Amino acid sequence: MQESYLKPRDGLQVRKPDGRVLAAEGERVALTSYWRRRLRDGDVVEARPPRKPSKAESKE
Repeated sequence: MQESYLKPRDGLQVRKPDGRVLAAEGERVALTSYWRRRLRDGDVVEARPPRKPSKAESKE
């Protein structure tokens, strides 16, 4: 199944199918019909996942 990194549109809280709230900074989700519908309705947007610091950056 295809995955995507989605986050709620600014000012919205979007519930996941299990009832929990999608994190404001976004989460990786499986693109089920539920998430495709949220994308189509404009409730969520595709985003880039936060960059993990490199080993050199984490030592600073």
